[in-house]
Amino acid sequence: MDRTKRDFLNRKEEVEEYFLFLKILNNDNISIKYTHGREEKEKNISNKLQRIFIANSFLILYNIIESTVRNSIIEIYDKIKDDGIGYQNLSHNLQKIWVNQKIDNLKEGAFNHSTLQSNIQNIADNILTQEIIILSSDNIDISGNIDAQKIRELADRFGFEKSRDGRYLEDIKKKRNRLAHGEQTFHDIGKDFSFNQLNDFKENTFDYLENVIEKIEVFLEREEYLAR
Repeated sequence: MDRTKRDFLNRKEEVEEYFLFLKILNNDNISIKYTHGREEKEKNISNKLQRIFIANSFLILYNIIESTVRNSIIEIYDKIKDDGIGYQNLSHNLQKIWVNQKIDNLKEGAFNHSTLQSNIQNIADNILTQEIIILSSDNIDISGNIDAQKIRELADRFGFEKSRDGRYLEDIKKKRNRLAHGEQTFHDIGKDFSFNQLNDFKENTFDYLENVIEKIEVFLEREEYLAR
C-alpha cells in the first residue's frame, strides 16, 4: 500500500494548504495586496468570493476520496498480478469480480454467437490452465459515486473489513456532483457552510480514509484475496 499512502499524503497536504487559506479568509474585511506595474494596490475579498472558495473545498475533498479508493483497489489488483495468482487460488469474491469483468467486456463488444463462444472458451482456458488473473482498473466503476455506503459495498464485494463512520462523505459527494454537473452555483452551495463545518468534514474524511487504507492493508498482508 506504499503507493496509495504516498499519494494520500500528497493530496492530504494539498487539502491542508487549501484549508489554511480558507481559515485566513474566514474573517471580516479581508483584502489582498498586489503590485500592478509599479503601483501597489489592494482589493477586498467579497463575501461572495469567500463562499465560492468554501464550495470549491467539496471538489478538493471528493478528489482525495475517489483517488484513495481507486488507488487502494488497484493495489489489490496489482498484488494478485505480482503474486501470479490463478483463478482457482483466488477467493470467491475475487473470482466473481474477475468473471464480472469478463462479462462486462463482452457487453462492450459485438454480441453474437461467435464472440460469445470465443469469450466462454477464453474464460475456460484461463481457469483450466491457471493463467495469472489480470484485473483491469478500467472496470473500477466509482467515478462520481463514492461515499461511505459505496465503500461498504466495495468491502463486501472484495472481502476486506468495513470502516466505520464516514458520515460526511455522502454530503461531499452530492455537493461535488451538483457543482460538476452545473446544478448549483459555487456561491449557492458555499453560502450554506461555515469554515468550521467544512473543517469537520475534512478531519472526518481524513480519519475515515486512513482507516480504509489500514483495512485494505490488513486484507493484503493476511492474503485474504486467496482461496481458503
